[in-house]
Amino acid sequence: MSSLPSSSNARQPSLFSRFRLNALSYGYAQLITILAQLVLVPFFVASWGKTGYSDWLVLTGVPSLFILLDLGVSQASANRATISAGAHDWSAARVILQTAFLFALGLGVAVFAITLAVTPWIDWVSLLKLHTIGNGEARLITLFMALYVGFQFIGGPVDGWFRAMDHAPLGAFLIANRRLADVLITIAVLLCGGGTVTLAASMCAGAGVLAVVQVVIANRYTPLPVVGYRHASAAEFRAVLKPSLAYASFPLSQAITLQGGVQVLNQLAGPSVVVAYTMARTLMRMIIQCGVVANYALKPEISRLAGQDDMVRARAFTRAAAIWIMAACLLVYALLVVAGPRFVDLWGHGAVQVSHGDLALIGLHALLNVAWFIPAALLIATNTHVAVAVVYACASSAALALWLLFPHAVPPTTGAALLLLVPETVVLLWLAAGLRDRRQESPQTVIAPTATPRCMED
Repeated sequence: MSSLPSSSNARQPSLFSRFRLNALSYGYAQLITILAQLVLVPFFVASWGKTGYSDWLVLTGVPSLFILLDLGVSQASANRATISAGAHDWSAARVILQTAFLFALGLGVAVFAITLAVTPWIDWVSLLKLHTIGNGEARLITLFMALYVGFQFIGGPVDGWFRAMDHAPLGAFLIANRRLADVLITIAVLLCGGGTVTLAASMCAGAGVLAVVQVVIANRYTPLPVVGYRHASAAEFRAVLKPSLAYASFPLSQAITLQGGVQVLNQLAGPSVVVAYTMARTLMRMIIQCGVVANYALKPEISRLAGQDDMVRARAFTRAAAIWIMAACLLVYALLVVAGPRFVDLWGHGAVQVSHGDLALIGLHALLNVAWFIPAALLIATNTHVAVAVVYACASSAALALWLLFPHAVPPTTGAALLLLVPETVVLLWLAAGLRDRRQESPQTVIAPTATPRCMED
């Protein structure tokens, strides 16, 4: 078991070195996710066929939605705990993370209990139109996957401990390997001829083991208890709920434009156009991954600097990082626009064609997303991102509503591209207009801990 990080700045790595290490770890996590999507499909299709794989996706998609019930609490709590750790207020960090742990544990138990009670009464075969999975198997799979999601919940606050203890790269590395373990378990089960229930049970067991490993490793880096509830605080949960919901709204807003755009485009232009648009969008959205990795890599450092009352340094470094990463993204954007049509043609085996102009327009939203999402790390890391989340959600909803009201105002593919572009443009302009005023705000006025519970004074 380690000691708490020292308040001394001696022998501390530079901010750039810390950012680079964070970026490597979070980039590794993104790479594992992408590889999982590419690698697993052939194994599933070869083992179970397209119909069996489709049934698995549909059925496991139901409990997978439960992960959204976290409501962003783990992320917002990790931000607050890292800020407290930056100020060397370890009592506050303990309250914050034990509150998050109790919420995650209670949520996991509730999800499993409700699933256990409801599943026997559901005719999964009729409801989801399953062809290769019977009701008995479907109920077992749903229970195993609900428990699997519960173990995922536990990983959130434990990762917060790694960030608070100044070991964010290790936490990101462990989370990425959790996904890698899912891939390896899946391949092993499929190669051994295992069925759907076997795979669900194996993934559940693997998630449980890795959750324990994550806790054990976290305990090595802190003398404070990683798993606990004695210091959990209702006041802390109320304080973190608003930024948590705001954080959770980001993926929901993107779902509005991503999934909504596909549905409207399908009604206006048909499947062939949808396929071409989806492939082009997937290709160009690789640019967004640069912004996501940078945002994740910046947040632990910004939170720590906020706790040290050094937001001037945080802003300067974030600005420099944004400029360099944006320049790199512009080069990638140009390369994808030039070479993208040929790549899509090869990817689609000659059955899908996309023009340079369509790629340029579809990919423009990815550039603008990077342009605002990296600077937004300053807000997200200090839990002051509620306003930007509201603007993003409203802009996404309004863009979809306008396209539904005027579906034939522009060509279908252009409409889908504009649906992606409008919210990013609105948020970028809103942030640019208000950034100077927000820079004058002291982070302590918005991230100060709630009234200190007695347990924090122990």
